[in-house]
Amino acid sequence: MQLPLSFRRLAALALLLPLSALSALAQQSASTLQAVNLRAGPDRAFPLVTWLPARTTVRVFGCTSRWRWCDVAAGRSRGWVDSRYLSNSARRAPIVNFSVPSYWDQHYRGRPWDLNRNQWSNWGSPSFRPPPPPPMRPPGQQRGPAG
Repeated sequence: MQLPLSFRRLAALALLLPLSALSALAQQSASTLQAVNLRAGPDRAFPLVTWLPARTTVRVFGCTSRWRWCDVAAGRSRGWVDSRYLSNSARRAPIVNFSVPSYWDQHYRGRPWDLNRNQWSNWGSPSFRPPPPPPMRPPGQQRGPAG
């Protein structure tokens, strides 16, 4: 059986696309229903990355089981949002797993909370206790010398 030419061209194009482009095709789009915190992991205990205003369009890369938390990007910010604050289109996103080391390596190198990543390694276990937040510097205070 001969496949139609358009189907063969589409199949050939899919073979030429890099994997990152294929994953981009799988991304969903959603919007925030109200102002919401963007966190460094799928739990309120994780550090705050930033907050997103109501009606912000986000790309949804995937969600934890039962779509409780979703991994999203808005502009250059990447992190996790409680799915109750996202439009229903997030419910079509694939289910993903979360790992502090791999996720933080990709998105949070050099952030203040990355310095104590070992204290986050047992997140999800019954004995987990989040570390205290890093100290806040007063506005305008300069960093000390390295070393």
